[in-house]
Amino acid sequence: MVVPRTRVITPVTWLFAPEWLTVEQACQLSGHGRGTMLWMIEDGAVDTKLDGDALLVERESLHEFQECLALVHHWDD
Repeated sequence: MVVPRTRVITPVTWLFAPEWLTVEQACQLSGHGRGTMLWMIEDGAVDTKLDGDALLVERESLHEFQECLALVHHWDD
């Protein structure tokens, strides 16, 4: 039986990620599924731009969103 390897995302992974991410890269980096990422894009939770036909997500805005989620999740800690 082949067990898929889990990709570990670290602060170094975030640091060396491109400034502008494809939707797939943003999903991998954040751990969100494609549907959630598209909802975040539609809702304006992250900054985006078009590069030709490709929709790109700004890494910094995605990181800020992740930090806000963590704060809300641990609000009463």
